[in-house]
Amino acid sequence: MFDPNFDYTLTIEFDRLSVDDLKYILQVLYSSSSECYIDIEYLADEIIKRLVDCKYSIREKHNKSLKHLIMSTFETLKRIAPFMYAPSDRIQTIYDNYHKYMHGIDSPQVSPVVSPKLVNP
Repeated sequence: MFDPNFDYTLTIEFDRLSVDDLKYILQVLYSSSSECYIDIEYLADEIIKRLVDCKYSIREKHNKSLKHLIMSTFETLKRIAPFMYAPSDRIQTIYDNYHKYMHGIDSPQVSPVVSPKLVNP
């Protein structure tokens, strides 16, 4: 029997799932109601955590599946952004961390390049 006092909210424990399971769930959530878009953001939090935990080893062959999941999550967040109250900050977080760990691209605080001094002949 339906109990109106019971909380029927579905909570997905993303941290317990494999990369392949997360890929599947991402597809299901995206194909479902727009009410599931917030769950895609929660999934993105787990992806960001895994990327940061992985750091530079994201470049290694055994992390190929995780790289694909990161990119799929990034693209999905961009696709749902127009339908969200505000675009997710997770888009930029994934972009920054992926480029930092995958390509070694990080925004320097100060340019490491020193301009040469002109010498009068």
